[in-house]
Amino acid sequence: MTMADILFGFLIACGFFLSAAVARMFRGRRSGIIFGGVVGLAFSVAALVYGLNSVFDIAGAEVAN
Repeated sequence: MTMADILFGFLIACGFFLSAAVARMFRGRRSGIIFGGVVGLAFSVAALVYGLNSVFDIAGAEVAN
């Protein structure tokens, strides 16, 4: 496991904390859960999509050779 893998995992875990922070900003319980969940998931998915694209590009180049 490299330092980049550890930082990538930390970035994904930050989506949970971002979700909790956004949820605390809203007064209503349901709106906080919904908005916080959406923001947290969107952050984690965006990090995965952009992070895994570079991983698959490297893996594809190695397999092709």
